[in-house]
Amino acid sequence: MIEYKNFYIPSMSEDKDQEIRRRLLVLFKNHSGMTDAYISQFGTEINMKNIQTIRAQFPNAGETTSTPATTAEEPNTAAPLGESTKDIPATDFVFKFSNRAFEVPTGDPTKESPLYPRVVDCPVCKKWGLNSQELRAKSLSMLNDPFMAPIYVTTGHFQEVNYLLASVTVCEGCMLASPDRKDFILYNRTTRQNQDSQLPPQVIRELKESTDKRKAFFEKTGIGDALFKIPRSYAAGIVSYQLADIRAEIEGGGKVLGAFYKRGNYWTRIALLCRQAGMDDHAALERAAEYFKTAFMLSDFPKQEMEFQVLYILFNIYLYFDKVKEARDYLSVLDKTRQDLEQKEGVPDGVLPACKKWLEMGKNRWEDREMPNFWKTPGIT
Repeated sequence: MIEYKNFYIPSMSEDKDQEIRRRLLVLFKNHSGMTDAYISQFGTEINMKNIQTIRAQFPNAGETTSTPATTAEEPNTAAPLGESTKDIPATDFVFKFSNRAFEVPTGDPTKESPLYPRVVDCPVCKKWGLNSQELRAKSLSMLNDPFMAPIYVTTGHFQEVNYLLASVTVCEGCMLASPDRKDFILYNRTTRQNQDSQLPPQVIRELKESTDKRKAFFEKTGIGDALFKIPRSYAAGIVSYQLADIRAEIEGGGKVLGAFYKRGNYWTRIALLCRQAGMDDHAALERAAEYFKTAFMLSDFPKQEMEFQVLYILFNIYLYFDKVKEARDYLSVLDKTRQDLEQKEGVPDGVLPACKKWLEMGKNRWEDREMPNFWKTPGIT
C-alpha cells in the first residue's frame, strides 16, 4: 500500500497504470493535471461521479462547444431549447416525430419475406407467445452507416426489409424489450425444453418493479398498437429501441457486463432510424456518445475488440459534430493502443489485427473528411 496525500491506493503494475492513465486522458481531453488529480484523490477506481468532481475542480478545462453539421430534414425538439438531451432520463426522453416517421416501409409482396417468427415468452410477466421475428440467414446483405449502425439491403430473392423495424421483441404485458432473443424464455428445439432468460435474477426483479415506468413511457410516446405490428413504422421502431435502452439501463445499474456498450449501439440505431424518417439525429448521437464514453471508462466490453470499435465510433461522432480536436483524441488513443499491443507479450490472437483494422478505418475517414457525401447514409437520397 502507498500513502499519497492521505489516501491509500494499491501499487499499480506498469500495464495497469498505463491503462488507467490512457482512459483518464481521453476523458479529460489530454489534460495531465486532471488525470494526476484524479488518481491522487480517487485511486484507480473510475466512476462518473468522481470524473465530474475533478471537472468541477478544473472549470476552464471543459469540452469545447461547436455547431453540429446540419443533415436532416426536420429538427427534433425532444428537449427544451438549451437543455442537453443527454441528461434526460431514458423514461422521459420522448421524440417529436415527423410525418414520415409514421410510414411503414413495404417490400415487394411477390417476393419471400426474409423474416420468420420465433416464439418467445417473457421472463418478467410470464406472458407467452410474443411476436418475435428473426432474419433468415443470407436473406439480406448489410452495410453500415458511419456510426456502425446496420443498413439492410436485399440480395434479390427476398423482400427488402429494414430489419431495425422488426429486430426488437417487445412484451405487450410489461414492455420488456430487447433485440436479443436470449433475454427472453426460448423453446429449445433440440432439448424440447424451455431455455431460461440470460437476464440475471436481480435484473428481472427490478424489471418487474419498474413495469409501471415503462408503461408510462409507452403511453407518452403515443405510438399505441403500432409498436406490436411487424414490420413497424419508423416511429414505432425508434420506440422499440428506446424500450430496449430502458432495459439496458437497469442492466447497467446491476453492473451487467456490456450494458453501456449495448446502450450506445441502441442509440446509433435510433439515430439511423431518425435519419431514415427525415428527423434530426443529433440528440440520439449525443446520447450514444455518452454511453460509449461510459463503456470505455468502465472497460465495459465482453471482448477487447469492441473497445476499438467504440473508439472508432466516438471518433466519427465527434467529427460529425465538428469537434475536430476531440475526434483526433480518440484516433490517437487507438494509435497508442496499437503501439502498446505491439510491445506487449501474450496478446490474444486477433486483438492486434482488430486494433489495426479500426485504426486504419479511422485514418481513412480522416483523410476523406472533405470528400462530397462524406456523411451520406446509404439508401437515403
